[in-house]
Amino acid sequence: MVAMSDADGLPAGTGRARDMVGRRRQRKAPATGRVHHLGAAPAVMPVLRDGGDETSTRTAAVQLSARTRWELDQLLADITTEMARASDDLDFERAGQLRDELVRARAELDRRTS
Repeated sequence: MVAMSDADGLPAGTGRARDMVGRRRQRKAPATGRVHHLGAAPAVMPVLRDGGDETSTRTAAVQLSARTRWELDQLLADITTEMARASDDLDFERAGQLRDELVRARAELDRRTS
């Protein structure tokens, strides 16, 4: 029986790295909605406002695009609860910031459904 050879004319199993490792199929990424190859965007990101004030956000475009529909629904519920608490505490500036986050999260949901 004659030994098989590859395209280069070398006998099969010559010890080349390609032969030792074998061919790997490209795996299809699961459809999670995430756009980062290193993982999801952080849950809270720092934001530098005018005047040097630093605050945080959960609704930056990269964060919203990385979230699933269920995560967006949970985020909307959390923001709504926090906004009601802030308005009960008469912290209207915080309630306004939360309202802006709520608008951005709803806009992301509307973008996905249209």
